[in-house]
Amino acid sequence: MTTSEDCIFCKIVRGEIPSAKVFEDDVVMAFMDIYPLNTGHCLLIPKDHYTNMFDVDKDVLAHMARRLADLTRMVNNAFDPDGVLNTIANGSGAGQEVPHLHIHVIPRNRGANFGFRFPDDYREEMANPDELAQIAKKISKAS
Repeated sequence: MTTSEDCIFCKIVRGEIPSAKVFEDDVVMAFMDIYPLNTGHCLLIPKDHYTNMFDVDKDVLAHMARRLADLTRMVNNAFDPDGVLNTIANGSGAGQEVPHLHIHVIPRNRGANFGFRFPDDYREEMANPDELAQIAKKISKAS
């Protein structure tokens, strides 16, 4: 488990590792990704150490959502892409590599070789409504 002492993003927040900062406030920091998928690819992180959405404080998350809207608009205005991708990976199974909550903000144009994509055949067969109702019930009871 990564602690805030050895977390690369916490080191950025503390100024121990340099970053190309876009903005910061008391709760969050936005900075450029050092391995950008496209020009303008940046990250939004909470300044306090949270691993991902599973342990983040809901008030911190609400503040992040407001600042995510700001950052997404800023990236869109700066680069005028076809769209802007916002992505969070929660856990290694989802592709999370840095164990500190972060949201990717990535300008994207049609035809780019990256992005969220459904499989070509995912709309060929609808799910069974009864199964969906059972799954929804299971999720609603989970806490």
